[in-house]
Amino acid sequence: MHIDVAPVAENVMRVTLAGRLDTPGVDRVETQFIAALVPEAHNAVIDLSGVDFVASMGIRMLVSAARSLKLRRARLAVFGVQSTVRNVFDAVALDKILPICATEADALAAVASGLE
Repeated sequence: MHIDVAPVAENVMRVTLAGRLDTPGVDRVETQFIAALVPEAHNAVIDLSGVDFVASMGIRMLVSAARSLKLRRARLAVFGVQSTVRNVFDAVALDKILPICATEADALAAVASGLE
């Protein structure tokens, strides 16, 4: 699992994840993922185009970050989800908790719309 964090707008970070969001993958990136977003209440768009597998630990990491950000009046949206990962997200109704978008522009708009 690989993580890259970069600012894309004022108070908005893009987190690019690549690899498998299974237990070993989450163990490798979760601390950096949470630390990049939650303490400063950065809004986040998460690029999952390089993620080909998500297990329950990966879903937990995303949900935990989204809930922590919501408490701080910030938002998280994901985009670029591969079909196999999308099937998992659909099965657990993840879209009820956080926006799942097709493109980065859609994710940025979803984050911005929640802040009005």
